[in-house]
Amino acid sequence: MILTVTFHPALDRILAAHQLRPDAVNRVQVVREYGGGKGNNVARALHRLGAPVLAFGFQGGWTGRIARRAFKREGVPTQFVSCRASTRISTLLIENATGHGYTLYEPGQAVSEKEMRKLKAQFLQLIGGFQIALFCGSAQSPALARLLADMISEAKQRGVVCVLDSSGQALREGIQAQPFMVKVNREELEEWLGETLETPAQLIEALLRVHRLGIALVAVTQGEDGLMVTDGKTLWQGSLKMNTVINVMGCGDSLLAGMTYALMNGLRLPEIVRWGVACGAANTQVLGAGFIHRADVEALLPQVQLTHIEL
Repeated sequence: MILTVTFHPALDRILAAHQLRPDAVNRVQVVREYGGGKGNNVARALHRLGAPVLAFGFQGGWTGRIARRAFKREGVPTQFVSCRASTRISTLLIENATGHGYTLYEPGQAVSEKEMRKLKAQFLQLIGGFQIALFCGSAQSPALARLLADMISEAKQRGVVCVLDSSGQALREGIQAQPFMVKVNREELEEWLGETLETPAQLIEALLRVHRLGIALVAVTQGEDGLMVTDGKTLWQGSLKMNTVINVMGCGDSLLAGMTYALMNGLRLPEIVRWGVACGAANTQVLGAGFIHRADVEALLPQVQLTHIEL
């Protein structure tokens, strides 16, 4: 059983317009509306792969109620903690005439100390029944970043495999708690290091620096250049060029779902990379984050190009 934890959920809306005109009324069509936020997107993708998963975290206000109903319609199991502030809205606006996309992200909702205590209490009641816990997305206050690290430590004490996919202070605090796996993109890794990674050798050394802090698996996504993962002894790189890309929103979340699915099933590192890349690629063929189809993933698995790099 897999638990996903999301502090800052979203109500994701995909809108389409023919062509935007400045200083004019622009009429749009709602293409899709669904519950989002990194961990919730990962939960959706895992559910669609057939994995047992529960989406956990905050939801608030009228937007949170819409998100809850959307997950129920999809059949994704959830257990959310109510907060007073409304769940944010994230918008992807597609301009049909040009093919351009405009992504608009609101800041995550604020939460009180009381709400954080309530979430932690429910987490501690839940966590013993799970094999893997994924801590996904930002924690947009120092208190939430500390809570994230504390929850990782509590889960580890109960024998749960912990995975971190975050940025900023939450990434820094989370790494100190030594989860089993850390997944970042190149920009998040550079921010954590405080330096630019200009060569493949520098990127590999950066991954090893994270590994030496007590992280068993370290993964970095590089967009079209694919995924690189190391366990400190060996390194595997996976990539898959797609001829047509419909959507890039949530590809990293689907990629993490694929890696987690392989990890849950005890697959070796090359297959963890393969499943991650295939699921991320499958996400490029659908509108929305995590709406992958297992049949598409299975068709893409043999097409993933794997490269083994000796360290």
